[in-house]
Amino acid sequence: MRVIPKNWLIFAVFIYLLAAWSSVGHYHDDEYYQILDFTALKLGFEMQNAVMWEYEAGVRSGLQPLIAFLVVKAMMSIDITSPFLWAFCLRLISLMVSLVSIIVFIQAIKDQIKSDTIFRWTVFFLLYSWLFIFLNVRFSSESWALSLFILAYGIYFSQDSLNDKKCFYVGLVLGFAFLARYQMGFLLLGFVCWMLFQRHEKLRNLLIIVTGGVTALILGVAIDYWLYGTFTLSGWNYFEWHILKGSLDNIVHEPWWYYSYYSAVQLIPPITLLLPIVVLIFWMLFPRHPITWSVLPFVLFHHYFGHKEMRYLFPVLPFAPVMFAMVLEKLIYRFRFLETNKFIYPWKIIIGVSVFLNTILIVLVLTLPASKEVALWQNCLSRNLSVDTSVLLVYDPDGSSSSTGELELDFYNKDNIPVISVSNESEIADKIIELPDKQLFYASRKKNREKDLSAAEISHKLVCQALPNWLLKININDWTSRTSMWRIWSVK
Repeated sequence: MRVIPKNWLIFAVFIYLLAAWSSVGHYHDDEYYQILDFTALKLGFEMQNAVMWEYEAGVRSGLQPLIAFLVVKAMMSIDITSPFLWAFCLRLISLMVSLVSIIVFIQAIKDQIKSDTIFRWTVFFLLYSWLFIFLNVRFSSESWALSLFILAYGIYFSQDSLNDKKCFYVGLVLGFAFLARYQMGFLLLGFVCWMLFQRHEKLRNLLIIVTGGVTALILGVAIDYWLYGTFTLSGWNYFEWHILKGSLDNIVHEPWWYYSYYSAVQLIPPITLLLPIVVLIFWMLFPRHPITWSVLPFVLFHHYFGHKEMRYLFPVLPFAPVMFAMVLEKLIYRFRFLETNKFIYPWKIIIGVSVFLNTILIVLVLTLPASKEVALWQNCLSRNLSVDTSVLLVYDPDGSSSSTGELELDFYNKDNIPVISVSNESEIADKIIELPDKQLFYASRKKNREKDLSAAEISHKLVCQALPNWLLKININDWTSRTSMWRIWSVK
């Protein structure tokens, strides 16, 4: 098997489309507040929630906000005014970019895996890993950086000869990967160093690749001018703010083994329990390989800084199945004098359990929203709250506005329905008196709030809840009343 079967691709497209439709919202707040929130600002929406400090500091590239802005403008021009359809379209674009990137990447690595069986499993996990399905429909910096880098990698190693046009496209796509996520600079640096010191790439080709990258950066400066309204170098601002000024020092730090532990247990166990070991073995067995040169500086950079999040390493995840495959082939060859039967059954068990768990996780990806708050706006608030007549009160017991901020999603609240913090039931009663001509809704994800509303003699009616109805119907021992989840009541 050296080509991807057509039925595999068709099924992958089907699964990805389902994920794009059902996996509503964002995985991490940055995906919303540093892309869609910036987009809402440029669209001229009323901003109830303060724009993130990254906007004032000018540390984020305007590439993805510009794409979102253009998509929304185009859809508005044909009278598509639902922000949820806008977001779905952005997920569709991410889906298309990611699938093309995966296909090009697979074509680039197919000759490095000799066994048809091992290559088949590599393709399977690249197409059908639950995490790839989840990430590849996200309109996030991690997702786009991942897709663009493996696209450039695939173009560079494609079967066609390396001509001027191809070199320029490689540099251009690498430049856009950098604009999507500035930490990609370490991945790009390692890859270019491999071209220079290991492949001994022709100087002409390197210069054209660099020209393509510089072209992307120049476009990035122009895009940043559109976003911030002034000339700025967001890449430099990012470096200055986080590295020179040490803003990362003020964030929670994790131990050095954080990535090794969570990559092993959070991805597709039991096979990923071996991931940290496999990566180290790959680096030792293939020290001259472009994957080693690219991934090693990127991983070391993220291990160096105390603040760690698993999403920071997402851009290198597509290389994991390839590293597994190449390490397995190398070990089979080196220990070929042993009886192969000793390895067949444990390996089949590991693969079987991993595929079973992966299938369960895919079902969850296809049935649960990525963000409960966005799903709440889509399935409840947008259907029950009326423009000019409704007000949303959000329970915020400590006055920090953290809970309120989670529902102050201006991109989705395009009708600018007021979202107000309340810390107790007496404040709700005050709002009922203050706003007699408004339809008030009360949102909380804390337990037992309905009992407190009844105790305060506030008339209320449950409108909707965050969890799906089919799950809520399985209300054994009244567990739903004790569960922490978003609930919306109309109050009067």
